[in-house]
Amino acid sequence: MLNKRFCRTIHRVAIHRVAIVMSLLTVIAALPANAQYTGTVLHTFTASPDGAFPGPIIRDAQGNLYGTSYSGGLASCGYGTCGTIFKIDPAGNETLVFDFPGGSDGDNPIATVTEDAAGNFYGTTEGDGYFGLSVIYEVNASGQETVLVPNAQTGGALDSPLLLGTDGNIYGMTPYGGDYSCGYDNSGCGMLFEITPSGEFTMLHAFAGSDGIRPEGGLVQDSKGNLYGAAFAGGNENCETIGFQYPYDPNNNETGCGTIYEVAANGTFTVLHTFTGKTDGSGPLGLIIDSEGNLYGIAQNGGNHQGNGTIYGLGTIFKLATTTGAFSVPFTFTPQIYQDSRYASHLVRDSEGNLYGAQQFGGANNTGCLFRINRSGKYSDLYDFDMQIQGRNQDGFWAVGVALGSQGDFYTSMIYGGSAGFGTVFHITP
Repeated sequence: MLNKRFCRTIHRVAIHRVAIVMSLLTVIAALPANAQYTGTVLHTFTASPDGAFPGPIIRDAQGNLYGTSYSGGLASCGYGTCGTIFKIDPAGNETLVFDFPGGSDGDNPIATVTEDAAGNFYGTTEGDGYFGLSVIYEVNASGQETVLVPNAQTGGALDSPLLLGTDGNIYGMTPYGGDYSCGYDNSGCGMLFEITPSGEFTMLHAFAGSDGIRPEGGLVQDSKGNLYGAAFAGGNENCETIGFQYPYDPNNNETGCGTIYEVAANGTFTVLHTFTGKTDGSGPLGLIIDSEGNLYGIAQNGGNHQGNGTIYGLGTIFKLATTTGAFSVPFTFTPQIYQDSRYASHLVRDSEGNLYGAQQFGGANNTGCLFRINRSGKYSDLYDFDMQIQGRNQDGFWAVGVALGSQGDFYTSMIYGGSAGFGTVFHITP
């Protein structure tokens, strides 16, 4: 019989992937896969000792993959607690970089790690879903952990990756905390922070509601040192999007449809776009940035309000040009390609300007697929993951993001499935 903590962990993994994370896009009408793409399982997680329920992954210049698992690792922790940082080399061999022991050293990482040039890793842990065990950490190249910011300072439920700024500082966000007079149940509307190389922690901005609620997905930086991010909710108080965060509001909805904001190099905070829940979308889930300063992201709702009985809209993929402020929607999800993106995730962009993402449902087997949206806004289903039978398959299911390879190939991590049921890391080649 599963204990209550494990049940809660599975529930939260199933409804709260942000930081930390890549998107849940449900296809109502299954689209055919591109037969030219094939898939290979690089690693199947077994809970102990290698971890369970992996989050998004990153890839270094040598082709090694790194990521976190939400739980598993140390045998003493059980399936619902602790977690790991793992490495998978190009041949598919897994090495554990660090086992989270829980307690004051952190527990349950959702966001992926950020690596510096010396091979040190930086990240956050979500903890028990609110304030406990949520820390900001560094793990050096030898696998030794230093807690940079303890639970008491973080604001709780850290679920987004960190940014290593060009100035040598670390930047990040918390979905709660900041101004505790703001937000549901006085939990705070979230904040942005800075950590200096000497370890000094500074709150850069406390969200107040009108400028955003629940910052998610991490920050990105342009060549001038300006920071950009997205808040999942807040902004237009007459707008509402489907909520998924903890603590839940009574109607499971969030007030406001979200914002995109800038923190200039001089510290000035500016809202660049306030979502309306209409053609622009609502509930943005994080940003990526290209070399020209254009921002791209997925909005959970808004856009097409037809079909499937939803009043919140089916979601959009948006673009914001930071040089001009122009906002556009390259793609709007339809009843035939329906998005139910309650899992924070990022797109990736190739050198030709095509955008890629991973769906957690839909495709030929309703277990998700890799998709592409080209520069003309055309959607293509590139690879369909294996059919799920009694909670397991070979490929895994519920993809949580995509990393680009060097040969037109892709890597993704799957929260669940695989032969052991605890997720996989998967390679897709043309």
